[in-house]
Amino acid sequence: MNGMRYETAKTIVLTVLVLTSILFTWGLWTYHPKYDVIQNGEYVQNVSVSNAQVDPSMIVRPSQILIHKNAAHYGLIEETEINKLFKNMKKWTFDDFENVSSTVSKESFLSFIHGRGKIEIIYPDEIPMNIYQTIFQIDDRGLDSIGFDTIIIPVEKHSSLTVYFVSTERRKIYKATAKDVPFEEINQLYEHTEKLPRYFAYNVSETKTLFLPEKEMTMDRLQYYTDELDTDKFKEALFSDPSFVKKDILTFGEEYTDGSRLMDVDFLQKLLLYVNPAAKYTIGPSSEESASLIQKSIDFVNEHGGWTDMYHFVQWDREERKVVFRLFVNNHPVFNNYGMSEIVQIWGAAEINKYQRPLFRLEIPDRTSVPVQLQSGRQVIQQLEKIKGFKKELLTEVTLGYELVKDQEREKVVVLEPDWFYLYNGTWKKFSDDDSDEMRGGNAVGLE
Repeated sequence: MNGMRYETAKTIVLTVLVLTSILFTWGLWTYHPKYDVIQNGEYVQNVSVSNAQVDPSMIVRPSQILIHKNAAHYGLIEETEINKLFKNMKKWTFDDFENVSSTVSKESFLSFIHGRGKIEIIYPDEIPMNIYQTIFQIDDRGLDSIGFDTIIIPVEKHSSLTVYFVSTERRKIYKATAKDVPFEEINQLYEHTEKLPRYFAYNVSETKTLFLPEKEMTMDRLQYYTDELDTDKFKEALFSDPSFVKKDILTFGEEYTDGSRLMDVDFLQKLLLYVNPAAKYTIGPSSEESASLIQKSIDFVNEHGGWTDMYHFVQWDREERKVVFRLFVNNHPVFNNYGMSEIVQIWGAAEINKYQRPLFRLEIPDRTSVPVQLQSGRQVIQQLEKIKGFKKELLTEVTLGYELVKDQEREKVVVLEPDWFYLYNGTWKKFSDDDSDEMRGGNAVGLE
C-alpha cells in the first residue's frame, strides 16, 4: 500500500515538473522584450560635429557675376558687393513666370544673355526652382522640376522689372516679373561699373561663353592651422545604432562597421568615407524627386553639423544621384588631388549611399601670406590653345582658385597655393606653364 502511494506521488511530481518545463520553454520562445524603437535618423539629429547650421542661400552661390555695360564686361568679385546685391534681391517678389524660349533664336541666344545693359548671375550648375524658392521670394508654384543656371537682370527704370531665368545648356528662357525692386541700388551698382575689373568674352560653343579678367591678377598664398574633427561623433551620427559598431585599427587609419554599413577613416589624407550598400539606387528617379536632391544633401550635412568650413554647391548629377560641395576661401574655390576640399554625396532612394568629406576644418590662419602674381585670363587661354589636341568646346569653366597642399614639416598646417584652374571634359585641372604639346590638360584635381 505504501509502495503504491509512493509511486503515485512520484508520478504526480514528475508530471508537474514536465508541465512546468513545457510552460517555461513555451514562455522563452514566445517572450518579446519591450525594446525602445530606434529610428534611423535619431542619431543624426542628436549628434553634432559642430554647431554650424546653414541655409541654402549660404551654400548655393553664384560662380560668377558679370555686368555688361556698353561694349565691355565687368566682374563683381568683392564678397561685400555680392552680398549687398543679394540682400537687395531678397526683397524682390518674383511672379508670373512664362516660357519665352521660342522668342529667342539659336543665333541670338548668346547676345540675348550677354547683351549690354544687363547684370548676369551665373551658377556653377543648373539649380532646380525649389532651391531658388528658398533663396528668393517666388510666388509661382508648379515649377519645381524646372532648373536654371543663369539669372539675367536688365537694368531699367520702371515700376516693375522683367527678370530672365535661363538654362544655357537646354536653351530655355523663362521671364518673370520682379516687384518691390529698389531701383536706386541697382542703378547705383550699374553706374559705378567701370570701377570693377574688366573681363573679356571667349566663346566656346553656340550656347556657352566664358568671361575672364583682362589684366594679371594677384592672390595671396595662405597657410592655415587645421583642427581635426572627432570621428566618434561621425560614428554616432551616421550609424543607426552605434552600440553595434565594431572598430578596427588599420595601418594608416580606422574602419568602423556594423556588419552592413562601413565608415573608413584615412589618417594620411584626413578623409572620411561612409558607405551604406543597402541604400544603392536601382530605379530611375522622377524629375520631381531629383529636384529635391540638392536640398536633401544640404539638410543631411546640417543634421550632424557637418558644414565645418565655407562650402559651396558646385555640381550635381541626376543619373548618379551625386551632389558635390567645394571648400571656398576668400570667395575662391579650393582644389586638391585627393578630395580634401570636397564634400561628396551619392544618394539611394531615401538614404545616403556614399558620403565622403574632409576630417578637418581650417582653424587659424597663419600670419604669413605671400602675394603671388598670376597670368591674365588672355594669357591662360593663349597657353591652353597651344596645347596639342585642345578642343575649346570641351572647356566648361576657367577660374582663379587655390590648391590645398599639406605642409611637409608641420602635420596640422595646410598651404593654399593660388593658381588658375579649368574644367575640361568633365575634369578639373590645374593650369601649368609647363604643359607639353600634348593635351595632358595639366594636373587633375578633385574627384569630378
